[in-house]
Amino acid sequence: MATYALVRSRKRRTLCLQINPAGAMRLLVPASTRQADIEAFLKAKAPWIERTLKRLNEAPRASVFADGLGLQHLDESLRLRLHYRPGMPEVRRDGELLQVAAPDEKQARGALEFWYREAARHHALARIIHYAPLVGRAPKRIRIAGQKTRWGSCSPRGTISLNWRLMLVPADLFDYVIAHELCHLIAPHHKAPFWRELGRVMPDYEGRRLRLREIGARLSL
Repeated sequence: MATYALVRSRKRRTLCLQINPAGAMRLLVPASTRQADIEAFLKAKAPWIERTLKRLNEAPRASVFADGLGLQHLDESLRLRLHYRPGMPEVRRDGELLQVAAPDEKQARGALEFWYREAARHHALARIIHYAPLVGRAPKRIRIAGQKTRWGSCSPRGTISLNWRLMLVPADLFDYVIAHELCHLIAPHHKAPFWRELGRVMPDYEGRRLRLREIGARLSL
């Protein structure tokens, strides 16, 4: 078993294992978790850990931000076209080309992220309109964020936060996160009632969940 950083927290109720793109592992556990329970959890996760580390080792290193970079947009593949020139940053889609004009790389990156955030907002609204009636609950507010380690979250006040990088994964995985967070409006935990509700709304959620974990470990944008 590879080494990992252990983080205990009084706020946590479940065990969670995270693997970043560099292959470093972090295990988040409730403060009172016994070592025997940690070892059993890691043993159960061993096949997933092995697959994920293997994919990371085989995957290309982080992409260089440059003209011609391939970009994912849900189920579409786009190609970045960079134009460095004075003036306000601008992003324009032209078929399969994503034209980004800006004075420098920093502003080009910022403009591209803003474009993806807006796309994520519009797509999330459409999918929530689709899934909210199936769940029977709707959020009070939708927030697009840039979390480093989470795809989404649901606050006790009914705010659903979604990572803009969901636009870089297939559309059915974006749907999984939408359904997942909407179900938290009914069951604000990861206990059996929550998974039953999610299974009712999305019977194949387990496969989507696994694919999202594996894809997320390789994202570099």
